[in-house]
Amino acid sequence: MKFNRLLVFAIAIAFLLSVNFAFAVDENITQAVSEVDDNLVKLDDSPQNTLAAASEDIVSSSDDSGVVGDEVKTIVMGKVTKRYNGVIEYSASFYDVNGTPLKNTNVIFELDDNNDYRVSTDSNGVALLKILITNGNHKISALNPTNNYVDSVNINVFDVVIGGKNINMYYDDGNAYKVRVLDDNGNPVKAGQKVTFTFNGKNYVRSTDKKGYASFKITAKPGLYAIYAQYKDFKIGNYVAVKEVIKAKIGKVKPGSKIRFQVKFLGKNKKNKLIKVKFNKKTYKAKTNKKGIAIFKLKNPKKAGKFKTVVIYKKSKVNYVYAQYR
Repeated sequence: MKFNRLLVFAIAIAFLLSVNFAFAVDENITQAVSEVDDNLVKLDDSPQNTLAAASEDIVSSSDDSGVVGDEVKTIVMGKVTKRYNGVIEYSASFYDVNGTPLKNTNVIFELDDNNDYRVSTDSNGVALLKILITNGNHKISALNPTNNYVDSVNINVFDVVIGGKNINMYYDDGNAYKVRVLDDNGNPVKAGQKVTFTFNGKNYVRSTDKKGYASFKITAKPGLYAIYAQYKDFKIGNYVAVKEVIKAKIGKVKPGSKIRFQVKFLGKNKKNKLIKVKFNKKTYKAKTNKKGIAIFKLKNPKKAGKFKTVVIYKKSKVNYVYAQYR
């Protein structure tokens, strides 16, 4: 019954830790969405949008002269400049009919011929649209209110850092958190691109290989951790659960005999793992057999009482209590 209560308690703790981690990962997404809301004003959810009402003839292309038909081209459509947590930043430049940058002016963007957003240009006439968007093909249109000029561009939205997965592992199993990095065209980046992994509150920089992969080897002690991988402005996160790799039990002990203490190694490559046991102020060492079992014969204490037993494998330590009564 005691063991069952301990098991239930351990499961509850693991659940709470995973929930806390989920909140930690989602915090970045919430912050990104908040920045989107602060960046722009949504004008209309209906198909009867501002751009359609502003101009019956939407111009979507022009020649190098900057004039399309009778209209002066006053928008230069840009590209996606940043991607992070499902949010993109898209920039476009706005001008007046004389070619002067349109400073500090409210302009309008439209996503997929449906939703309109008002954004203010900066001192160089550049408007930056931050918006939460799904992966796939999308159409972004823009309206210059000074002459009702409309232009549009098709974009392909995709994750820049991909492949990150949650990891459940035993301590010292050699697992690695692996991601792949894509360039602005959706192709794997070349070797040598820097990816920053954040694990247990510390940053580690790793380089991509020739196929665009970067990885971080997990060597942490047993516990539940958050891990992030960031390339430029794109960041993804997962969790890593590192489980205890050693399990021990005490066999039957006859009065006056040595204590038979058995340790089982649960991870990979079970044979020849060096295990240490600290008991009654003495340290014992043994290696595991091909089944991952190490046997210790501990000297039986002369007095009755409870004795702390520490099982050690590298950085992993597990505490047991041996009780002896006379």
